[in-house]
Parts: sequence; structure tokens; C-alpha cells
Amino acid sequence: MAVKKDDKTGKWMYYGSYLGYDSKRVQYKKRGFSTKREAQRAELDFRDKINDIPAYITFKEVTEELLKYSRKELKESSYNDLMDVFSKINANIGDTLLKHMDSIFLQNYIDSLDQKYSKAYVEKLYYRINKVLNFAIDRQYITLNPLRTVKRDARKNDMKQEMLFWEPKDFESFIRYVDSPLYKTMFSFLYYMGCRKGEMMALTWNDIDLDKQTVNINKTVAVRLNNKITPPKTSNSIRIITMPKKLVNLMAEWKNEQKKYYDFCDNWYVFGSTKCISAETLRRNFNDYIIKANKDLASDAKIPSIRIHDLRHSHASYLINNMSAGFTDFDIAKRLGDTVSTLHSTYAHWFKSADQGIIDFMDKDIADA
Repeated sequence: MAVKKDDKTGKWMYYGSYLGYDSKRVQYKKRGFSTKREAQRAELDFRDKINDIPAYITFKEVTEELLKYSRKELKESSYNDLMDVFSKINANIGDTLLKHMDSIFLQNYIDSLDQKYSKAYVEKLYYRINKVLNFAIDRQYITLNPLRTVKRDARKNDMKQEMLFWEPKDFESFIRYVDSPLYKTMFSFLYYMGCRKGEMMALTWNDIDLDKQTVNINKTVAVRLNNKITPPKTSNSIRIITMPKKLVNLMAEWKNEQKKYYDFCDNWYVFGSTKCISAETLRRNFNDYIIKANKDLASDAKIPSIRIHDLRHSHASYLINNMSAGFTDFDIAKRLGDTVSTLHSTYAHWFKSADQGIIDFMDKDIADA
């Protein structure tokens, strides 16, 4: 921190250096002051501004810094999802200075989201904003998170949307109308195995052991990354699970169909060839077959319209409602590639039904004793 007279112009200047936020020394200098006193005051103002640099940082700049920091620790698909959410948030509040992001500003923003979007989507944006502001605290840009007092609409008057799934009789009604060997095998696989759509799409014949009746799930297709093969969702997702005999027979028949192609090998995708089937093709054909079935079925026998992912819920429902056969919630979680806590939080209402089944059995057993 110093001032001196510029030999070239005869005017005063200030110069010096400071430690930047990347821990590197930054040089500064400014010329053109008429007096030494004027140069000294100008430098003091400049130094004050440097010391207040966090107040001049925008929310968008913090998200960019957080993305750079997170790049090495997140899966590519998770990173892209985070980047996509930040892009949506930054379109609205990205240019806002951190010093202007108080609880009133953020409450107004969250309230505006609550009026337009679902509870789940607002919750997703809320937690991403919270992540950014906590990161800003770690970087010492702010000292308190203004989101801590911001409330979301609890939507207590909203009707809770029931999870859609098929009973075994619904699936049996549906699968009778699937006349394609590919789709019949694929939909049966999703229903009887309960795996995620991306896990199924990523399977090659190297992952299938028809003799042992097992499937080795060790990868997934990231649809948003142009069907790139990536590691599964979590470490729990890596698993070897067993197929029922009915599905084994279907898989064997389908493999024989694929073997008719001269270039077939075990590196082929089970549901595809050298390329896996696309998610959109899967979705479209699934919907078409539901429509086909319901056009023919009697009005009291029509099957619910569900998503592909709901076949996983259908599998979970089937297992939970048949736990009396001797398997546990741990066994179900392992098969689905989830933790027991995730299983209970996702399917809590079904576990209540299973518990009532236990009580019904105990009441009858005790009464007969």
C-alpha cells in the first residue's frame, strides 16, 4: 500500500498488492491523481472494496464455483443433473448479488415457485439453493444462510398421489396382448426382476447366466448422456439376482432369436444388438400395448395406465405382500438394489399392510390355540 508521483505525467498514483481468493497475489495500480492526498483516499476506497469482495459476488458465480468443486466427486449423470437445475435457478436469480439475497428475497422466490410447480420440484430447487448458500459460507462469502428461515408450502390440502402399480393379475392380462418376442421378454424382465429401466437397458448377454438363472447388474444407461454406459445409481445397485424359471425360459427363447443374426455375440445388448434399445422406443411401445389391451378387455377388467418405472413398484408390491413366504425386507432391498431404509421410506404404506397381515395371522393362530 503506497502512493508516489508518476515521473511520466507528474501526477500522483497508488499501487500495491493483495491476496486473492485463490490465494494468489494480485497486483494493482492506478494513476492520474492531482494530489498525494487524493491518491491516498482513492487507495483507501479501493482497499475497502477489496475487503468487501464477497458482497460483489453473484449467486450464479457461486454456483459455477460449486460445480467446478463438485466435478471430481459426482457421477457424470449427477453432475449434469446439478448443472441443469442450477441453469434453471440462475435464469431467475443468478444475477442477484449475494448481499441482496436475504430471507425476504428468497421467501418471495420460493413462494413464486410454489404457485407454479409441484411440491417435489420446489423441494428439489430449495435444496439446491441451500447447497449453494452453504458452499458460500464455507468460502466465507457470507456468514449465515438466509434460506434457514424460508418456508415452503406444506400443501396440506393436496391429495397425496397414490403410487401406481399392477397386481399380478393386471400384468398377466397385459402380457397376453404383447405379441413381440422382444417386448414380451423385456416387459416380463422388468416386472419379475424389479430392476431399474437403465439397468435393464445396459445388460449384455455376458451379464446373464441362464444355467445359474442369474443376472449380474453392474452398470446402467444414462439416457440424458445419450445412452452412455455408466456405473449404477449407488453401490447397493451392484448386485447378482436370480430369475424365476418362467423368465429364464423367455430369456433363453429370446437369445435363440438373436443368435439367428450372423454377427451375434455375448457382447450384444440383451434388449437390442450392438446398441441398446432407446428409452423413448421402450416407453412408446409399453403405452401402445396398454392401449391395445384395454381396447379388448371388458370395462371391469381394464388395467391401469402406468409408467415403465411402475413395473419396479409392481415388483416391490408383489414381494412385500408375500413376505409371509419367508423372505425379509433386507432380501427385498438387496434384490431391488436399495437400502432397507430406502425401501421402507418408499413403500411405507405397503409395509403397514404387511404388518396387518402378520397380526391377522397371529390373532387367528392365538385364537386356535
